[in-house]
Amino acid sequence: MNARGFVSLICVVWCLCPASCGGSTAAPAQTPASSANTWQVVLTINSTSGGRYLGITGVTLDARGNLFLADLDNDLIYKYSPSGTELAKWGGHGSGPGQLEAPDKIAFDEQGNFYVTEVGSGSAGDNSRVQKFSSAGLPLAQWGTFGPEPGQFNTPVGIAVDDQGIIYVADVGNHRVETLSALGRPLAQWHTVGSGTGESTEIGYDLALDASGNVYISDAHPFSDGSDHIQKFSPSGELLETWGGTGSGPGLFNNPTGLVVDGKGNLFIADTGNHRVQELSPTGQYMAQWKVSLSFTSKVALDAHGNIYVSDYNQVLRHSL
Repeated sequence: MNARGFVSLICVVWCLCPASCGGSTAAPAQTPASSANTWQVVLTINSTSGGRYLGITGVTLDARGNLFLADLDNDLIYKYSPSGTELAKWGGHGSGPGQLEAPDKIAFDEQGNFYVTEVGSGSAGDNSRVQKFSSAGLPLAQWGTFGPEPGQFNTPVGIAVDDQGIIYVADVGNHRVETLSALGRPLAQWHTVGSGTGESTEIGYDLALDASGNVYISDAHPFSDGSDHIQKFSPSGELLETWGGTGSGPGLFNNPTGLVVDGKGNLFIADTGNHRVQELSPTGQYMAQWKVSLSFTSKVALDAHGNIYVSDYNQVLRHSL
């Protein structure tokens, strides 16, 4: 499936089922962490949709706790204070440096620069790339074009940067993870489509790294059969662990999309079809869950105080642990 089909089908699914976009609402087992609904709306963006109706597809925080959001509908990146005050925004539709076409996910490097994946429209000549910005939002570099070759992308979504500056991209349309050097040179491509060990039908809606550089990938299934797994890989692409499966019980998933790893190696996963965030230990053991309204494009993030943030269309909500 090319990126144009990816975006179009998400729009159809979103319009038909904005509350779940992934299945019926589950009734997960109660735990102390899930018994109270303490989610608060931190901010709401004015999304004019542009016909996409996907809202906030990327949420992450900088070292000061400021929220950075990718607004796919309006081709914008926002910066908000922890209290929800808008501080800056960048982008606007286009293919030039600093302009955006369907921005999806955001990641920071050790120097505070941030990187944005652009889904684009899935055709030659349109954006299907990664952009690098300074912490102040100045465009520094743009890498990639539409295609299957090394250094090219077809619907790049999830992104992470390790402490050496190596960039990991979930290249969904090409069913792979692609790694780039700090200068944007293609290094490796791995985890191709299939049904064998370490393979999946639709790879990597999102990915995250732990302190050792291991790569965690969410295997959602927006338009075809998928595994509803979280998979753990070494930095070189060797499959280490697979967790989850389809279901609504603890440790199972229905369209796991956004995920993040905390400083202890615990995973927090936006289990969108089950309308909850789940926490797994570094060994994949179920730990806790928090019920919350989620859309298929929901992203999850953590701050230094242990607060959980999720996006739900045009809002960001916070749960204080």
